Amino acid sequence: MAKRVHSISLKGRFEDGMVTEETKHSDEVYDLFALINEFEGKEISVTIQEVNPIPAVG
Repeated sequence: MAKRVHSISLKGRFEDGMVTEETKHSDEVYDLFALINEFEGKEISVTIQEVNPIPAVG
């Protein structure tokens, strides 16, 4: 079956409902809750990931 997917992808620091993405030229700030509200009343799937570097040995 064919399907159409509408998605939003952000990567950055989450504080007080805002996600700050650091780019080479500036910091971009997004209101996560406003973005989520675009999907009001729709069936969704949500994944949230925390990324932490692993220190090298030696």
